Amino acid sequence: MPAFHCLLPVRDEADIIGQNLQHALTWADAIYVFDTGSVDDTWDIVQQAAARDKRVVPLRKEPVYFSETRLRGGMFHLARSRMRDGDWFLRMDADEFHHVPPPEFIKTRMSAHETIAYHQYFDFRLLQSEVKGWEEGQESLRDRARPIEDRRRHYTVSVYAEPRLCRYRSTMQWPATVSFPFNAGYVARERLPIRHYPHRDPAQLERRCRLRAVMMADKENRSNWSRPELHHWAEAEWRKFITPDDLPELEVWMPGTDLPHVRQLNHLRGPLTRAAQRLTHAFLLPLLDARRPAFNNGTSPQQIPAEIVQRLEAELRL
Repeated sequence: MPAFHCLLPVRDEADIIGQNLQHALTWADAIYVFDTGSVDDTWDIVQQAAARDKRVVPLRKEPVYFSETRLRGGMFHLARSRMRDGDWFLRMDADEFHHVPPPEFIKTRMSAHETIAYHQYFDFRLLQSEVKGWEEGQESLRDRARPIEDRRRHYTVSVYAEPRLCRYRSTMQWPATVSFPFNAGYVARERLPIRHYPHRDPAQLERRCRLRAVMMADKENRSNWSRPELHHWAEAEWRKFITPDDLPELEVWMPGTDLPHVRQLNHLRGPLTRAAQRLTHAFLLPLLDARRPAFNNGTSPQQIPAEIVQRLEAELRL
C-alpha cells in the first residue's frame, strides 16, 4: 500500500494546529512540520503530538520567511528520503482539513493514469454576527477547545486551485526555484475537497494581520512577492476580512454531512494539450527528469533579520 506524506509549514497556529494534526492522522502516514518562528505554543503542541505519535515528524523551528519555493521545496528535500516510488505527498497548511481523506479520494475520484490533484477549497468565513457575538462575550478564547467545524459553519466555494496531492517518483526534481516539482504528474479532473479555516475568530484574525503587516513591511520579504501591494498578506486591517451575513454566495454546512461535489475545470488545460501531456507522462518522464535541475543541498529558507524577529516577538506577545 502506498504511504501518504504531508508537508506542513506552520507559524503561530496554536489555536488550530492540534485539531489539524488530529484530523490528518486519521489517514496520513507521516506529517513533516517546519515551524517558521512561532512565538505562541505551536511548536510545543507539535512536539507533544510527536511524542504521542511517531507519524508527526518535527523537522525544525527556525525564523524564516514563508516561501512556496525555498521553504516547501526544502521540506520536500528533507522528507523525500522516507518516500518510495508510488507513495503520495501533499502540500498542507494548518488551517486545512481534508473533507475527503486523500486515500479515499484517490480510490474513488481519480483514474489510475492521474497522478496529481489540485485542491477545491471550501472557504469557511467569520461572519459579522459572529464578531458581534464575540464582542458581546457570547464566544471567547475558551471556545477554541471546541472543534472548529462546530464554530464556523458558513462557507463559500473557491474558484482558485493549486496542486496539492502528487504521486512520488524518485527521479522527480523540486529545486528551490519552483513551487511544485517539475513535470509533477498528469492532472486529475476532480479536485481534492478541503475545508479551509483562515479566519477563525476575531483575536486570531487580528493577530494574523499584525504578523503579516510586520512581514510585508520588510523590503527584503516584499521582493519575494509579485506585486505585494495586491497580495492578501499586505492587508493589515482585520475587519476587512469579515463576511456579511447576507452575502449571496454564502452556504451553510452541518458537520457530519457531505459538502457539495464541486466539479470545476478551470485547473485543466485544453483537450489537445492534455492528450500530449498524457503521452509525455506515460513515456518520457525519466528523460525529462534527468534534464531538470536538482535541489541544491546548500539552499535554505530565507532567514528573517534579527530586528524583524524582535519586532514580531514584541507585536505578537502583546
